[in-house]
Amino acid sequence: MSFLGMGRPPATGYDENKINGIKGEMLMIQQMKDRASLVCLEKCIPNYYSDGDLNKGESNCVDRCISKFFQTIKVIGTEMQKQQQGAM
Repeated sequence: MSFLGMGRPPATGYDENKINGIKGEMLMIQQMKDRASLVCLEKCIPNYYSDGDLNKGESNCVDRCISKFFQTIKVIGTEMQKQQQGAM
């Protein structure tokens, strides 16, 4: 008997392709979040700061930047889906 089912054959309904697809999507989302954080922090937060907290302007800048970043990703995803459906 294996610990937590490791080494057992997959149960019915287990689809390796679905799981790999979900893992790929999770990785992509993590990479997008990391990229958005890097881009927006570089844009909105100065390299020098004297306060540990964001000021109002910095906070608003980061909020707008992240929002625009994900809106752009959404538009790109929608257009890619349309192109894929058109190709079929």
